[in-house]
Amino acid sequence: MKPKGLVFFDLDGTLLNATSELDKEISEALESMKQNGIIPFVATGRSPLEIQHVLENSPIDSFITLNGQYIVYEGKEVYRSVIPQPLMKELKEAADEHDFPLSMYTHNKIRTTKDSETMVTAYKNIHTMPPKVDEDFHLNEEVLMALIINDDAGYDNHFRERFPELSFYRNTPYSVDTIIKNNSKATGIKELEKLLGLENVPTYAFGDGPNDKEMIQYADYGIAMQNGVGEVKEVADYVTSASNVDGGIIEGLKKFQLI
Repeated sequence: MKPKGLVFFDLDGTLLNATSELDKEISEALESMKQNGIIPFVATGRSPLEIQHVLENSPIDSFITLNGQYIVYEGKEVYRSVIPQPLMKELKEAADEHDFPLSMYTHNKIRTTKDSETMVTAYKNIHTMPPKVDEDFHLNEEVLMALIINDDAGYDNHFRERFPELSFYRNTPYSVDTIIKNNSKATGIKELEKLLGLENVPTYAFGDGPNDKEMIQYADYGIAMQNGVGEVKEVADYVTSASNVDGGIIEGLKKFQLI
């Protein structure tokens, strides 16, 4: 039986509170949605490892992670997109040239090439511990996403110009999400719809950051949080009057009669 709707939630700045936790009120709303045949998804740049606390404390068992690179539907993997190893070698060399740590993500592991103060700050920003160091990780594992750790946005265009095969999203002041070119949370939704025959099911997307823009545009109904960046608000169908920590999610769900 097809669901009545698919609802995709970014995490930080959207579904989660200021300490990256899920408020009880939100979890109850998600349970209500699911009981009504509407499937809630996490749609995040984080890895599956980094969202376990959300999955354990909510009814969510479907997610698009690593900015569309890895998708699970009702507990089962349905899609993954791997960065080719030769390209990962080049990316590591480029990061090494500037002494930037490079964090590398598989569907179930995270490793980094080196430690730094910025590394500690970057992971503290999302309330997690920095990954272990393994410089050769990309030679032995399928890497789905990389994180260039640096706090100088002046280097971002350098990487974009050097690697036209990749997309770069600076989602925090301390890091740049790096994935296969033209992949995004939006392409993750497209793949999900195609693989499972859900093209005619209404889609809703909630987000606040640069890597949410394409998802907000693609969904049938895109909802930007009041605390979101301007470029996301500009393309949204609706902007909440409250932030993620002041009831914005509940407001958006009620606006579109999802609860």
